[in-house]
Amino acid sequence: MAKDKELAISHLSLEVRELIKMYAAVNECTQIEMLERIVLEWNAQQSRSERPPGDEDE
Repeated sequence: MAKDKELAISHLSLEVRELIKMYAAVNECTQIEMLERIVLEWNAQQSRSERPPGDEDE
């Protein structure tokens, strides 16, 4: 599992990896943990921004 997460980070651009590294240092966590936090927050924001059912464009 950890290998998969490291592979996920290796596919990110250098700029994004540097940002994750800086955020991880500030938040005193690993880069993998920071990436997980970012993904969880992204997913939460996406869930909140979805339109309610029945409000689809036709």
